[in-house]
Amino acid sequence: MPVSFDRVADIYDETRGLPPQIMKKVVATLTNELKGCKTILDAGVGTGRFARPLQNKGFELVGIDISEKMLEKANEKGVKNLHLADVRHLPFRDLSFDATICNSVLHLIEDWKTALREIIRVTRHVLVSTTYGSPNPIHEAYEELLRKRGYARRKLGISEAELKSFVEPTRFIAPVTNIQVSADKTLNMLDEKACSYQWDVPNHLHRSVMTDLKACFEGKIYYRDIQILVWKTAALKRYLKAL
Repeated sequence: MPVSFDRVADIYDETRGLPPQIMKKVVATLTNELKGCKTILDAGVGTGRFARPLQNKGFELVGIDISEKMLEKANEKGVKNLHLADVRHLPFRDLSFDATICNSVLHLIEDWKTALREIIRVTRHVLVSTTYGSPNPIHEAYEELLRKRGYARRKLGISEAELKSFVEPTRFIAPVTNIQVSADKTLNMLDEKACSYQWDVPNHLHRSVMTDLKACFEGKIYYRDIQILVWKTAALKRYLKAL
C-alpha cells in the first residue's frame, strides 16, 4: 500500500513549499516542457502545489492521491478534477492523458514498478518529474545518525531522480533554478517527524538524533538545485518490458 500523508496534510505546504519566485520559475519550465500536451495526470497530486498553477495555465489536469486529507487541502485551493485513487490501480482508460507529472511519489511505493506501469498505461507521450539535483544534506545526516545507533529504515521504492539511473531521460533540465534553504526550517520539519521515513523511528532515538543534528546544523544555510526530468513513454515501456 502506498504511504498516505493524511497525518501531515495540515503542515505539508509549510514544510515542503517553495518560495513564490522559485515556484514561478519551476512552473514556467514545466509549462514549456508540457507544450503540446492538453490533458495531464498529476499522479500524487497532494495539496495541489503543481496542479493549481498548471490548471491556471489552461491545462486540463486531473489529480489523484491516496490521501483524503491532502485532496481536501487541494480542493480548498480551488484545484479541480480530483480523485481518491491508488497510483497502482488508476481508474482511467489506456492513453487517457497526453502527459503525467509525478513528483516525490515512487519512493513511497514498495511496488513502484507496478505504479510506473499504470502511469505508462494511461499516458500517451511523456512522464515529467520535478526533483532536486542532490539529496538533502540534513536528511542524509539524520539517517546516518540513526544508522550509528543501530537503526536502519526500510526503503520502499525509488525516487524519480533515481529512476534516471535505470532509464535515461529524454530531456534533463538542470538546474531549472537553485534554492537557498534555512537549516533551521529543515530541523523544525524533522523535529515534528513530518517525513514519512521518520514515522516508525522510536521516539527516544529520534530525540537523541535531533540533539546531535541541531548541534551540527543550527543557524546554517545550504543550497539545492531543482531539475526537471522528462521521459518518453516509449523508453519507459522498453525498460519495463525488459524486466
